[in-house]
Amino acid sequence: MRRLALTMAAVLLVGIGGWWSVRSAPKPPRPGQAGVDAPVVGSGGGGADLAGERGEGAAAQALPRFPETLWRQTATLDQRRFVTWSVQTHPGGRYLLQYVCVSDGQLYVRVVRGVAGSWSRSVSCPGPFGSVQLVATGDELTIGARRLNHRHVKVVLQVVDLS
Repeated sequence: MRRLALTMAAVLLVGIGGWWSVRSAPKPPRPGQAGVDAPVVGSGGGGADLAGERGEGAAAQALPRFPETLWRQTATLDQRRFVTWSVQTHPGGRYLLQYVCVSDGQLYVRVVRGVAGSWSRSVSCPGPFGSVQLVATGDELTIGARRLNHRHVKVVLQVVDLS
């Protein structure tokens, strides 16, 4: 009886593991869809050092990569003013904004334009990545970030199309 119960438990666990593996596998890109290496719409402005950082080093590994990623940026925020980026969207589209800082300091992230209402978050760095689901109200999301203290903050942000 014990052997039967253990066998059934093992079969159940293998079945759940297989189901989870299939559900968590990335989807192939849809025809005509931009991938991770697609050109960025708009560039960072304000107090950020973007040179040579895009997709490089351990910071770029801080967020998971998805085939549906529309935009991805790594930057060092070296001034206390907002750096903004624009990402093309379509009205009513669902998007996932993910962000993480990989150096010491504090970070403030906000969606400036392109969604109903407003969204912002302050986070201590370094830390786990955060995310928020957004529904676009226009053709463009504008994302802003800045450091909150005297430390330079290295940040990775990305927008994933959930539509």
